Amino acid sequence: MHKKWLLLITTLILLTGCNYQNPEDRTGFFYNTFVSPLDHLLHSLGHLYNGNYGFAIITIVLIVRIILLPFMVMQTKNLHMMREKTNIIKPKIDNIKSRIKNAEDQEEKNNAHQELVTTYKQFGISPWKGMLGCLPILIQIPLLFALIAVLKYPTAGGINAHPHFLWFNLTEPEIFITIIAAVIYFIQPIANLIHYPKGQRTPYYIMMIASPIFISFVALHSASALGLYWTFSGLFLIIQVHFAHQYYGKKARREARELAQRTGHLNEEEQHE
Repeated sequence: MHKKWLLLITTLILLTGCNYQNPEDRTGFFYNTFVSPLDHLLHSLGHLYNGNYGFAIITIVLIVRIILLPFMVMQTKNLHMMREKTNIIKPKIDNIKSRIKNAEDQEEKNNAHQELVTTYKQFGISPWKGMLGCLPILIQIPLLFALIAVLKYPTAGGINAHPHFLWFNLTEPEIFITIIAAVIYFIQPIANLIHYPKGQRTPYYIMMIASPIFISFVALHSASALGLYWTFSGLFLIIQVHFAHQYYGKKARREARELAQRTGHLNEEEQHE
C-alpha cells in the first residue's frame, strides 16, 4: 500500500514537468499514446452530449472503472482465497517454520523448507498473486495524468467552449467539488478495511488521511473537471469494492472449507459445524 502511494506521488512529480501549452510541444510518446487519444475521446463525448463535458468526464470515469474492474475483482478474489487458505494451514505452517528455525543441521532445514514450499503449492498460495494489487494503479496513473494534461492544456474548442456543469466551471478550480472528492476518498478506504482483520487495517487508516490530502492539493491546483473525475471514480469504486468483498468473501470461505475437507486440514470446530 505504501509503495502504491510512493509510485503515485513520484509519477505526479515527473509528469507535472510536462508542458503542452504550445502546439509544437504536443508530441512525444506520452502525449501521442495517452494525452492525444484521451483528448479526442473527451471531444467526441462532449459532442455526443451536446457540449455537456461534465457528462463526458463521468462517461470516461465509467470506461476507466470498467477497464479496471477485472483486475479489482481478481485482486479481491485472491485476497480472500489467500486469507482463508492461510487460516486453514496456519498450524501446519507454524510447525514447519518452527522446525526450520530450530533445525540442527542444514539438511533438516532444507527438508523442512521444501515441505513448506510444497504445502504452499498444494493450497495455491503464492506471494506473487499479491502483486496484482499494483496493476489497477499502474494502469490508472497514465490515464489520470493524461486527463490532467488534457484539462490543463485543452485543444481549441471543446471544454473551453462549454465549460459549465452544474454550479461550477470545469476549467477552473472549485472548492466544493474538491471537498466532495476528498470526503469520498476518506470513505473509500473504509469500504476496504472493514473486510480486514484489525491487525491488517493500518495501511487503510493511512489512506484515510493521505488520499484526501493528496486529492485536495492536486484538485485545488487543477481544473475542477479533475475533482469531478475523482468524485465519480471514488463513488463507483466504493460500490465495486463493497459488492466484490461481499461476494468473494463468502465464496472463498466455501471453497476453502471444501479444500480443507479434501486435504484433511479441517479443524475439530469446523468438523462439527
